[in-house]
Amino acid sequence: MSKKRNHIHIHPFAGRLTRWLLFSLLTTLGCVATLVYWVTSTLAVEIEANRNLGLLDINNERINTVLTTIETGAANNHVDIEENIHNEEGLKEAMRWLLQLNPHAIGVGVAFIDNYFPEKGRWHELYASRDSTGINIEQIGSEHHDYLHAEWFTTCLKKKKGCWSDAYYDDAGAHDILCTYALPIHDAKGRIVGVMGTDVSTNWLQDQLKEMDEKNYENSFWKYKSTDDRKEDKNEREWLYSYSFIVQRDGTYLVHPQEERIMKENLFKEVMDTKDSIDNKLIDKIKKGERGYIDNGDIIEITIDEQSSYVFYAPIEHTGWSTVIVVPAMAINLLGYIFGGLVVAVMTIGIIIVLTSSYVIVRHTTKPLKRLAAFAGEVAQGHFDTPLPTIKKHDEIWLLRMSFEGMQKSLAEYIERLKKTTALKASIDSELRIAHSIQMAMLPKDFPPYPERHDIDIYGELSPAKAVGGDLFDFYLHDEQLFFCVGDVSGKGVPASMVMAVICSMFRYISGHTSSPDQIVSDLNNAISEKNEASMFVTLFVGVLDLKSGLMRYSNAGHDAPMLIGRNVGLLPCDPNLPVGVMPGWKFTLQEAVIDRNTTIFLYTDGLNEAEDNLHAQFGKERVQAVAETLLAQKRHQPKTLIASMSDAVQEFVGDAEQSDDLTMLAIQLKDKM
Repeated sequence: MSKKRNHIHIHPFAGRLTRWLLFSLLTTLGCVATLVYWVTSTLAVEIEANRNLGLLDINNERINTVLTTIETGAANNHVDIEENIHNEEGLKEAMRWLLQLNPHAIGVGVAFIDNYFPEKGRWHELYASRDSTGINIEQIGSEHHDYLHAEWFTTCLKKKKGCWSDAYYDDAGAHDILCTYALPIHDAKGRIVGVMGTDVSTNWLQDQLKEMDEKNYENSFWKYKSTDDRKEDKNEREWLYSYSFIVQRDGTYLVHPQEERIMKENLFKEVMDTKDSIDNKLIDKIKKGERGYIDNGDIIEITIDEQSSYVFYAPIEHTGWSTVIVVPAMAINLLGYIFGGLVVAVMTIGIIIVLTSSYVIVRHTTKPLKRLAAFAGEVAQGHFDTPLPTIKKHDEIWLLRMSFEGMQKSLAEYIERLKKTTALKASIDSELRIAHSIQMAMLPKDFPPYPERHDIDIYGELSPAKAVGGDLFDFYLHDEQLFFCVGDVSGKGVPASMVMAVICSMFRYISGHTSSPDQIVSDLNNAISEKNEASMFVTLFVGVLDLKSGLMRYSNAGHDAPMLIGRNVGLLPCDPNLPVGVMPGWKFTLQEAVIDRNTTIFLYTDGLNEAEDNLHAQFGKERVQAVAETLLAQKRHQPKTLIASMSDAVQEFVGDAEQSDDLTMLAIQLKDKM
């Protein structure tokens, strides 16, 4: 049938009537629209380039001012540091003074070369940092914190002068992503004996770029999406937004509106992975510390984040960093599209008027289409055996009739496949319901769990965001001690539920052999990290409460600190530590606290404080504490009442918004002895 159809000459009925008229009108329309688009787009590019480059200059000048302040402060206090190398109290006082003079600095460190003070060991680094009590100074050099091989330390010793380091994560002093301005320290004989480092967090750079993005949004001709308006899922981003970021000399993102990309992804690699032929030009100019100018042809359009964009760049002095603004090409070229569209709309009206005169002739020719439309309506109602109308002329309508014939057969086959697919989906839904039941059965569900005891009251709830989730809680009594845990597996759904099941089982097994919470967490971490190819991790809190003495030993693995509700409402002091599954061999800290009678220990996952309403506002820890304080004032902070009140408050806050994360709460009250 298809072979015979290929040999039939088709005579388009619409083309015989309007071909020459449409050709002349459409040619004129296309030429005028193209000219208007080119002129307006070129003008828009020039305006946007000058505005964005001006914003870069202002922003970089502000950053340079802060960095210069850091450098100046370090240079002014350098002499005091060197004069007090062997006077630790004087050295500490100089460090405090330097930190007080630099509000943008979050820490000051003085690190000495290998074994400079033999009596103090190989590593000796004093670090001054701020907290709520003031400025604290401690010795942080150790085998774990081996600053001797840190880039800021080795580079400064090599250059023998002040220099800025690349960004890095400090896990010993500031516990943040830092950039360090390092100066060599000399002894009385002029020998370099160490390095003085002034640490600056990248958080203020993030705020600086956010402010620039907002100004870019407010002053732009088109109100395209600003950084805060973008959707979290990068596969669902809007096509009209600009954003800025800072890259280091090797292209690594130092500051980026998507925080998960900071220190993990590289601009140079991203642009090299695209098919643009001008990637090397952009990379070379950023590496050389150049600034993009509109008048010398440096406005580069490349593909970033899967869309064509204009890239504007300028260097930050002293650091080797560059600030970059990315503006979607569509946002700049839209002016040309609008004016071109207006021209097209006006000329289209003229074309419609001309073609109206041909309507009567065309209507007669299109009568067979009505019969095909009636046939399509019957098929749409499920009558797949409806006979097709007969078409005598071999034109486009005849081809359409042949296509309907093929469609008629394909629809019948599709409906049959759809029935099978629907049955398969129903089977999957049933399996998920069973998986949910199995998961819930692994958790404690009988409350009160120990009705024969009058010295302890426990209540817990878990509400997964999907059929199955990754939150967990468990507890049991052994030798007058209550073993309990609360955890949150990264991600949701089936993968997280499998990790949750493993954690629950291993918690019971490991705690049956040791009562030390830090050992329980360490064993769990080593077991999960060993074959963690999916890079999943678990925030976990493990505690062991002695019911006789009220002494609670506990270890925290990156989880939110529990809330203590008794004499007042406050947080249990917790070391942060890494989550379980991130790094094998991590040494988790052991902490202790005495729990007063009638005090409720309230543990929860981030599904509580990060619950969102329809406007994406979060419930927040402040509201959690407010509910707890209200219940304490009413002396209604018993576990079940507490969790029920928290659930009601969250539900009232989120309204009809869809639950975005698993929600788990566990409350334990140590009661008066009977």
